[in-house]
Formats: sequence, C-alpha cells, structure tokens
Amino acid sequence: MIANFFQSLSDRGVEYLLISGQASVLYGAATFSEDIDLWINPTPQNRDRIIGALRDCGARFYKLTPQLTAENLRRGHGFHFVLPGGNESDFFLDVMGSPPRVGSFAVSLETARWMETEWGAIRTVGLQLLIELKKTQRLEDYPVISKLALAWFDQPECSKTRGDVRWALQNIFTLPELRIFFAEHAEAVDLSVENLNPAVTEFGRQLRSGEDVSESVERQVNEWMQQRIADLQRADRRYWKEIIAKLKGLRATGKLAPEGRAV
Repeated sequence: MIANFFQSLSDRGVEYLLISGQASVLYGAATFSEDIDLWINPTPQNRDRIIGALRDCGARFYKLTPQLTAENLRRGHGFHFVLPGGNESDFFLDVMGSPPRVGSFAVSLETARWMETEWGAIRTVGLQLLIELKKTQRLEDYPVISKLALAWFDQPECSKTRGDVRWALQNIFTLPELRIFFAEHAEAVDLSVENLNPAVTEFGRQLRSGEDVSESVERQVNEWMQQRIADLQRADRRYWKEIIAKLKGLRATGKLAPEGRAV
C-alpha cells in the first residue's frame, strides 16, 4: 500500500517532500517510525493532486483534520489520514503545507534529495531543514536531531568550515553524540572557539588530549544543552498556540472533516 501510495503521488505529479520520522530513518538517524509525514506545495493545483492520490488509495480522514483547502494548507494546519493496508496494517499519513521553521516549499527543493527505498524513489527534505522540523516539544526528538547533525557533517556538501562546526555543535543535544563528533572530527576542536559556550570547546580539548572529561565540564555542557532544548520547546509551543486555537474554532463550528469519512 505504501509503495502504491507513492506511485500515485508520482503519477499525479504531486509536489511533496518526505519529512519527520521516516525521513530520519532514511538518513540513518532513527530505526523506526509508525507513520508517514509529507510536506506538500500548498498551491490549489497541488491540493487537487494530493486529494486525487488520497482517493486512489481509499484514504479516510483521521482525527482533528480541517478541510483540505489551499488556504488551510498555507495557514500551517496539519491534515491526518488513514490509508487501508489490505492484508497489512493500516498506516497513518500526516500532511502539511506550511510547516514551522523551514521557509517556503520552493526554497526547500534546493536541498532536497531523492532517496531509494523499498517503496521506490522518494523525494526527501534536506538534512538541515529536517533538523529544523524536528525541533518540536517532544523530548525524544533531540537525540534524533543530534544524530542527524552528525550525519550532515559527513555529507559532501558540508565544507567543515568554522561556521559548519558551529552549526553542528548547536544542533547536538546529547553528550554521547558530542563525544562522537569530536572523536571523528578532532580538527573541530580548534574551529569551535566561536561556539556560544566555552565548556563545549573545553570538552573537545579534554577528549583530544586523551584524558577523561571532568564532571564539571560535562555538567556545564549538559546544562547548556538542556537549556537550549527547553528554549526550543517553548518556541514550538508558541508557534502552535495560534494554530491550535484556530483548530478549536473550526471544531466548535463543525468545520472539521468527519473522522472515518472517505476523502
């Protein structure tokens, strides 16, 4: 069913990018994701194409889903569907037209890549934008972000400049991944002096010298990471506050798609 769905997207010319959990799996930063998340170009024409693809696969509306209009896509709403799996389990599909923190769909295509999967070739959001998408309120996203940052630093397009090092360090949120980063890129210690927290540079220097990192330095780095996670979680809550309020208004006026109804 999943392969058929992506084939339908291709046949109908849907402009989409795979994002979130499955994208993280393809980049090697996660091992499993229960659902599929798509970012689609929020134009009226593309809206018609995705509706056609959903109908091809017998999709039904799931919980708290607004009407799938180009306007609602541009407003940043999420749209939730269930696709029947036939002899296999049903799978859940989430669609967005304007996800947070990543700018326009057109610009995102510049860093997107085609990934070969068991379902065929799937156009997938670029690594750096995927990291921005993953900066949610879910604490479990931050170890995944850290692995994605490590993966990006090893991509051919990463020049490993001082700015690249700073970006990588600002997107690593766990001590184990920070250890891996400095172990694999010892030169980054000398390039990290412009990082916002000097304890991170000291962490790298102690690792490179072969000594055990002191508990005080580990504590300082961990506190810095936890504070940044908390700041990002607050920012994500602020972003969704207005959208959730609009969603509640749609529910109160009976403007949500009935759960279980065919698309």
